[in-house]
Amino acid sequence: MSITAATHLSEMPEAELVEVVYLNGGIAAVTERNRIAPILKNEKVKVVACGTSMEARNITKEELAPGVVYVPASLKEIIKRIQEGYIYLVL
Repeated sequence: MSITAATHLSEMPEAELVEVVYLNGGIAAVTERNRIAPILKNEKVKVVACGTSMEARNITKEELAPGVVYVPASLKEIIKRIQEGYIYLVL
């Protein structure tokens, strides 16, 4: 669902950047290269992995698919982006 949504959102003319933050149960997707490959190739999409969720599921930074950006805590990342004018969607 997140891959499709990110793709559609990135195709909107007014979208400069779509940031997809993977956390909680969805965090496993950032280690499965083939699963998120379509959005990792999209220059208008940034894929972010929550360090707190990774730690809870024993996922290391080395296991992240190439192109995935690590942040220590998704909550901080989301708040930062909202303050920058991003819209927060939960999928």
